[in-house]
Parts: sequence; structure tokens; C-alpha cells
Amino acid sequence: MRIPHKICINRQLLGIMQTPEVQIQMPAGHYELTIQSMIPFISASRMIHVQEGVVNYAEFHDREKWWDYLFVVDIILWLADFFFTLPHPWGLVYKIFTNGYFAIWLLYEYLIRKKYFIIQAYSRVEETKKEDDR
Repeated sequence: MRIPHKICINRQLLGIMQTPEVQIQMPAGHYELTIQSMIPFISASRMIHVQEGVVNYAEFHDREKWWDYLFVVDIILWLADFFFTLPHPWGLVYKIFTNGYFAIWLLYEYLIRKKYFIIQAYSRVEETKKEDDR
């Protein structure tokens, strides 16, 4: 299940996105689209252009893929530390590495908090089915 996100247009909250896809009907124009995590300081904004006569799309994803992989490995090693003790000096090296990694991750999260998500906007002309006149 995906984590819900807040959707704002021109800094006005439209609602909370709880499904992978939502549809919003809007008149043509330029708008500031903001995607915000349920954690208040993690968000991203982008100016989008909504056109008439086409279907406008906006997709987003987070920048965390590689950090998540490293974090999973670190959690597995942390759990293994309960059952196995690394010999000296490797236990100390591991503690320095994992605590340093966590500090760097927190700094990274703080620095990208306003650009946490990558937002892509594009338009497509949808073909409509034509019925035969008989």
C-alpha cells in the first residue's frame, strides 16, 4: 500500500491522494502543483501548464531509491548485530559506519526537503471512439 500524499494547486490543498492515480478537472492555465508527504516538511513543487483539448498528466516519484537500498542493508546488519558480535576492531568500524551513514542520511533529507519528489508533467491527445451513423 502506498503512503498517502497531499496535493495542492496554487498552495491550496485539494485533498489527500490515497490511490496511485487521481483525476482532477481544471480549466486551461498555469498552476503550481505541490506534492507533500504526510510528514509536513517533505514536499516538491513545479509549475505545470494545463491545456484544453488534451489530457494532461503529472507523475511523481521520490529521490530515495539508492538511499532505501542502503538503509535496508543497514537494518539487516543492525538486526544481525543482536545475534552476532563482530570481533574488535570490526565492531567499532561497523558502529562508526552505521552512525555516520545515518547522520549523512538525515542531512540529505533536510537538504532536499523542498525538492523531495521528482514531478514530471506532460500532455497527450486521447483518441475517442467514433460511432458509425446508420
